[in-house]
Amino acid sequence: MCGIAGILSKGNLNTKKTLNKFQKVLSHRGPDAKGSFIDSKNGWTIGLAHRRLSIIDLSSSGNQPMSDRDNSIHIVFNGEIYNYKELRKKLEKKYKFKSTSDTEVILYLYKEKGEKLLDDLRGMFAFAIWDSKKEKLFLARDRFGIKPIYYNYSNEYFVFASELKGILSSNLIEKNINKKAAGLFMLNGSIPPPDTIYAGISALEPGCFLIFQKGKLIKKEYYNPLEIFMKKENISEAESIKKIHDCLLDSVKYHLISDVPVGCFLSGGIDSSAIVALAREAKQKEIKTLSIIFPGTNYDESKYAKIVSDKFKTDHNEIEITGSDLKKHINRIFEYMDQPTVDGINSYFVSLAASRLNLKVVLSGLGGDEIFCGYNSFTQLPLLQRFSKIFSVIPFRNKIFSKLSGNSFDSKAKILSLLSSNSFSESYSIYRGIFNNKQSENLLGFPVFLDKINLPDTDYLSKVSFLELTQYMSNQLLRDTDVFSMAHSLEIRVPFVDHKLIELVAGIPSQYKIGKTPKRLLVKALGNKLPEEIVYRKKQGFVLPFELWMKEELKDFVEKKLERSSFDEKLVNKLLRDFYNKKIHFSKVWSLVVLSEWI
Repeated sequence: MCGIAGILSKGNLNTKKTLNKFQKVLSHRGPDAKGSFIDSKNGWTIGLAHRRLSIIDLSSSGNQPMSDRDNSIHIVFNGEIYNYKELRKKLEKKYKFKSTSDTEVILYLYKEKGEKLLDDLRGMFAFAIWDSKKEKLFLARDRFGIKPIYYNYSNEYFVFASELKGILSSNLIEKNINKKAAGLFMLNGSIPPPDTIYAGISALEPGCFLIFQKGKLIKKEYYNPLEIFMKKENISEAESIKKIHDCLLDSVKYHLISDVPVGCFLSGGIDSSAIVALAREAKQKEIKTLSIIFPGTNYDESKYAKIVSDKFKTDHNEIEITGSDLKKHINRIFEYMDQPTVDGINSYFVSLAASRLNLKVVLSGLGGDEIFCGYNSFTQLPLLQRFSKIFSVIPFRNKIFSKLSGNSFDSKAKILSLLSSNSFSESYSIYRGIFNNKQSENLLGFPVFLDKINLPDTDYLSKVSFLELTQYMSNQLLRDTDVFSMAHSLEIRVPFVDHKLIELVAGIPSQYKIGKTPKRLLVKALGNKLPEEIVYRKKQGFVLPFELWMKEELKDFVEKKLERSSFDEKLVNKLLRDFYNKKIHFSKVWSLVVLSEWI
């Protein structure tokens, strides 16, 4: 896991100075080593910068930028390729390796297959390859967006980095706010790619690659999750369960590959408990688990985490986080946030806890809800869609519902918006969102619109799973996990977000997926490994006592931020009153606090 950046420019830019800036602002992503590469050809100068967090091949042979033996192909890479050993065995027949790293495997796989190498990779990745013979810069991102990459370009230069602050450090663009992105944040709580909070900086979408060659940019999609939900296997339930178990175990085995110790987050929920159970089944000798705890609150899950730890005999560690800790770290949290998000502070603190245990790699249960139908959205959204169709026959439906909701920000306004929706994807956006279009426009002072989302032509469960994977997980959960784990030089691995596992589960008939047991197929695939107290407990997301802290330790911080903001003052005051009176969710107030940091 690392920080990568680079610039390909035509003219008199000081490339060395720019690379030094990249390395400085991305130092938290890779404290173990740094490196750079500069070359010029036909009036163009390429510069690549790297900060390394050493996980596989801890020797200097694994340092980057890395070059092939004839010095024609150069790479900077962030991520892990879990099947690199199998790929290497095939490549060794033709190429002589200098290291035991997965980075060098990508290098020679590119020499062998070009852009087609992406079909062979199993893992999380964002990388850039400079092909000096073709004078081509090639960038790619993994299928579901576990690792990020941002870029800015003109016909005179192309600049990229793992974080927005890397690109900003080049001084090639001004920090102008992207109004569309600000509006999308108000609707979603995150900013979906290719937009970012800054006009001129784009995020490469998951499953896509870029080629910048002689001043021209080409972007292509190499993987589309839409397709995997369109086909259902003709398979029995028993066979489905067996295949899921085998694929889960296979994924966890791959994710345990490391030259440094690997820990596991353990909240006491089904997903994190499943990862621990599978790690034990994979014959992992020592399993270090960790939880953040909140004694004396309803958010504390330490009892359940201990049940799992005792069953699987892990070296369990609990770290208490308080409102005072949040107040102490809040400015640092905003520094590493990189662009607005309404979530992620839980990832910041659990990563802090891991770093205190001197861990570099931790497995997370992120992604389990999305593929195994764990969210309420899987049952509620189809029901709401049916009601929306019933109410669609009412003349002037939208005008009537809009008038009924007025300037309300509570659940009534959200329900009326859902009943006014015109499509399933719009219903999902409203369901998952923070504010509706009208509320966002009133607060910001300019129109806000949702982007259209293409959906698979299939059953409701598959549609919800597709949306949760490609919207909420990719755009918010994975992005937050990346920036806040790397703030502590920590690599978080997500075995549920393995493309082979997702493809398998997506193709299984939906009638097997929901029943009396939560996450039915996951629980059945694990047999009787999980304690009943874990399987049948009331679902609780991985959340902090954030609402409580906003009303106590963070109260002054929140109110001062909003006092200085440019949002409509009357609406802000109403939101605060409603929040203090427990009429609205804290995310509505917090989203304004976050966005005020940028605008």
